[in-house]
Amino acid sequence: MSIMNVLVVDDDIAICRILHRMLSDEHFNVQTSQSVADALGAVEGEPFDVYLLDYKLPDGSGLDVAERIRSKWGASSIILMSGYDPSAVALRSEKLGISDFLQKPFSREAICKAVKKATGPPPTNLPGIAAAEFEKSPGKPFFLQTAVRAVQAVRKG
Repeated sequence: MSIMNVLVVDDDIAICRILHRMLSDEHFNVQTSQSVADALGAVEGEPFDVYLLDYKLPDGSGLDVAERIRSKWGASSIILMSGYDPSAVALRSEKLGISDFLQKPFSREAICKAVKKATGPPPTNLPGIAAAEFEKSPGKPFFLQTAVRAVQAVRKG
């Protein structure tokens, strides 16, 4: 079995170091970036097996990086991390086929479980589907199902 490559993108260098250590201990090859610009440079090289992207970065969003990953490499495993409510990014995340969402702060167990899960088969349902179809789709990540329901409830008001 070959070593899986992970790109971690977070503007907090301490989080990058912690994730690097955690995932290296689990035998992943980890590269870190602290900005959209740095991440885009890394994405232009060889593809990674898993991308861990912080939502809010100083020069943009992790979703900006996810868009480039999708256009360059297609169906790759992308995990979005954020301290923000997942419903704020749910629809755009769904369209980009984000594999999972980790609410900060997260545990070592949660991050390792998410990355190991993401190294399974890549998503095959790109581009995104309508929210009504998404709601009925049991294979979608739970966080996105919950977030879409929350957005729909607010719209119904």
